[in-house]
Amino acid sequence: MSVERSEPMKQTLKQHPRLLILFFLSFGLGLFGIYLAFIDSVYTMSAVIASLFAFGFALQRTAKYMQREEDNR
Repeated sequence: MSVERSEPMKQTLKQHPRLLILFFLSFGLGLFGIYLAFIDSVYTMSAVIASLFAFGFALQRTAKYMQREEDNR
């Protein structure tokens, strides 16, 4: 990620704490997937896929908020 892109993202995450919660949720799902991988491998792919979708959703929402703020300027 370039330096120019990271500053607006940090600013957007500070202004919208809901997005930060989404990132923590996706990170938590990823850790939960690792935990399930050690317990039972059947659930591993489900948890990994869920964490990837959650992380992608968090990035998409952040990009949408960043685009709105850029359009308002």
